[in-house]
Amino acid sequence: MNFTQLRCFIKAVDNSSFTIAAERLNFSQSAVSKNIKDLENTIGVPLLNRAHHRISLTNAGKYFYRVARNVVDDMDYTVSYLQSKRNDPETLLRIGVTDTPLEQKLLPLFLRKLRANGSNLNVQFVFVLNNSLGELLNHHVDLCAIAQDDVNVVEDVKFRPLIQGKFVLACPDDSPLAQKNQISLKDLEQIDIFLLDPNSSLNVQMKYQHLLINNMGMDHIKFVQDYLSMGIYVKGGWGYGILPNFIADYQTTGISYVPIDYKDISPYGIAYMESFTNESVIEEVVTTMKKAIAEYTNENNNK
Repeated sequence: MNFTQLRCFIKAVDNSSFTIAAERLNFSQSAVSKNIKDLENTIGVPLLNRAHHRISLTNAGKYFYRVARNVVDDMDYTVSYLQSKRNDPETLLRIGVTDTPLEQKLLPLFLRKLRANGSNLNVQFVFVLNNSLGELLNHHVDLCAIAQDDVNVVEDVKFRPLIQGKFVLACPDDSPLAQKNQISLKDLEQIDIFLLDPNSSLNVQMKYQHLLINNMGMDHIKFVQDYLSMGIYVKGGWGYGILPNFIADYQTTGISYVPIDYKDISPYGIAYMESFTNESVIEEVVTTMKKAIAEYTNENNNK
């Protein structure tokens, strides 16, 4: 399967004719027909109905057309973009993000500092949901913000720490625990606690979740899908939330975050493939991100 076959197929479908497709592609009609036939042979199913000098899509062809059209359009866009940038000194950098409250606050600061420093980086943010590592390994992003535990098992990934991880307790502002400097395991007894669902949470939370369950049982523990749901329950006075400090939104109203007396956990930082050889870009990103974190931390401390 190749792009010539895909283009012949798409042109023939768009024009309902091998003849017109051949004219548009500057091919012979037999070349268009052969490319499409070779494509069908490769896939193993017919894509077109051929009857009375007219063509139409089979059910398989309808599905394949949508996919093929997206593939060809994406490739054409990519080639055009790269050609337009070949004399441009800026460097394209795709950063995978998960849209946590921390990233929502940090990334604008990061961009402003890049611009102030006269950076030639053309930053594009890619929303990667809970599959940051997969998007990185598939080269859909160049860098991603992630916890170190998530990348330790992969040899081809490098990691640069930005924030030392700690667990915090999300408390309603008017709760007694919000007034404490540190939360102990005993403080958590007999109160309702919300944890991130094990299927969607960061690996760094798993060991502490097991510790809580072993000590407290499940009577006072409930799981939520994401930090947004957790924040709603906490603000509504239904309980307390436990989460890593690099997910917490310290600028939200109605919630206080109190450190939990537990060993430091996996740091949060920037991961990238070993094959990403532009170390100057990594240094620029890490240095600028640390400055953004320092500014964000100072803003929170002054409130």
